[in-house]
Amino acid sequence: MPVSKFLLAVAGLLLVPLGLRGANRLHPSPALPATYLPAIEGARDRYPFDAGRVPGLVGMNPSWVVIGDSMAGSRVDPAVLARLTGGVTAPLLYAGSGPAWWYLVLKNWVIPSRIHPKAVIVFFRDTNLTNVMFRIDATWALDTAALDREPDLNAVVARRRGSVFYQVRDRIERLYQAEQVRRWIEPQVNAWPARVMVPYRKPRAAFMERLNERFGLAHLRPMDAADMQATEDREADFDAFVDKSALPLMLRDARDAGLTLALVRVQRRPIDGRPPFQSSALRRYVTKLQAYVETHGGIFMDDTGDPAETIDLYEDGDHLSREGRRRYTELFASRLRQRIP
Repeated sequence: MPVSKFLLAVAGLLLVPLGLRGANRLHPSPALPATYLPAIEGARDRYPFDAGRVPGLVGMNPSWVVIGDSMAGSRVDPAVLARLTGGVTAPLLYAGSGPAWWYLVLKNWVIPSRIHPKAVIVFFRDTNLTNVMFRIDATWALDTAALDREPDLNAVVARRRGSVFYQVRDRIERLYQAEQVRRWIEPQVNAWPARVMVPYRKPRAAFMERLNERFGLAHLRPMDAADMQATEDREADFDAFVDKSALPLMLRDARDAGLTLALVRVQRRPIDGRPPFQSSALRRYVTKLQAYVETHGGIFMDDTGDPAETIDLYEDGDHLSREGRRRYTELFASRLRQRIP
């Protein structure tokens, strides 16, 4: 291809999208609110902050607060834990969440409630605690626990990812107004198949509701590999990532609020009757993680290698079955009584 044609094609790719700015005039929309994470995203629509969580915690006055994703949800049965320990358990869980959400839950729900449980317990897998980017794109979860500004979280995200790429991205966004285009074109594109198949509005709405329900998590087929995040040695460098993570923020805020923070590393799915393989890098990482947590006033608990956590407790991936959940909670209650009076 001649250079002139190549340059013309490049110019077209850059200039044609500018026509979207004109299309936006036909679909005016309110200005988007500023993001609480400018280090990685521009202004966007957000889900509302769940302010009801704070008075809910006050009313419960729990002895245990459990924070996490499905790893915690499939392991701790609040009713069983309460029965065995004599204290109410408050589960603060969001499937698919990550350490950024766990930190925000501690900072914006638990601490403002001024409750004083025996412990705030966070369940995690391997290197998740020092990987602030893990599932941070799950903004539907983050929004529920984030305030309008989160400077500490934004700072560690910026340190982890750097800002040059995102500055360029923000300039492109302002030039092409892509987010505004997405806001009016995406609903039309999503609704088009339903309009073709179901021409009438009321039956179409019912059809879409059934379709969304059918593709919900409850109807997904369990798989041994479901939600298995492979541990990579490049994430197992504790010294490189700890100060670029939310872990120091969690330990600091819990200590300042007079809360005991217990961090529980779950055991990944056993293989051939044995705990999962751990590389030498991961073992070094866990040793440093434990020392750091305990030095900064937290409690570190590691399920890996527990002979009682056999494969029959597991369902899919690293999740436990319903019966496994009950048995794990019994084991965990015993461990809590040993570690926390």
